[in-house]
Amino acid sequence: MPEFEHLPYPSRYNSLRLLNYNYTSSRKLCAITLVADSRRPVFADMLLAKATLASLLSPVTLTHMHLQAFTLMPDHLHLVAGVRNPDLNLPALIGNFKSFTTQLYWRRSQQIAASGEVSLPSQNVCRSHSQQARNLLPALIEGRATLRPEIIEFRNWPAVRPAMFLRKHLWQPKFFDHIIRNDQDLRENLEYIAMNSVRAGYVSRSCFYPYTGFMG
Repeated sequence: MPEFEHLPYPSRYNSLRLLNYNYTSSRKLCAITLVADSRRPVFADMLLAKATLASLLSPVTLTHMHLQAFTLMPDHLHLVAGVRNPDLNLPALIGNFKSFTTQLYWRRSQQIAASGEVSLPSQNVCRSHSQQARNLLPALIEGRATLRPEIIEFRNWPAVRPAMFLRKHLWQPKFFDHIIRNDQDLRENLEYIAMNSVRAGYVSRSCFYPYTGFMG
């Protein structure tokens, strides 16, 4: 996984969809942001976050979507993605993903309503020995290893309550997208995805955040 801590934070901008842009092109990538309904931090629930990313990374999704990078934050999802099949279009793929993950959200909401509990990261994480940490860090930075959310001590993690799962909708109706125009534009968007969790104050290094990934 790329490490961008030594770089300045890039500026981030979203635009409405370009007039006459061909969203079926398999050679183009878009930076996409999906926002949770009412910006509720429902993905702070670990089980819902895992289920949502499992759907994004499933063979069914990746057969059609060219996914280059992603990060799932408590109240939104960033993607850099395109289509693999020119017979499809990206808004349709995103719509399918939103519909399926909404069903996952409904299922998880029923579980939370029954138990009255949300699955949050542990508040009592045992730190590794300093030598173990030094040995693991290069593997994390290079993307050869990832950390499970159960063993991460998040800072400033938003408070999420069972009542937040009583609403019907998971996502806001629309999504924001920005057409990737060149290599520099792509690099800035990848940097933004990598550093999102650090800028939010959840982790000290981007490689520690378990809900971020980069793909070929």
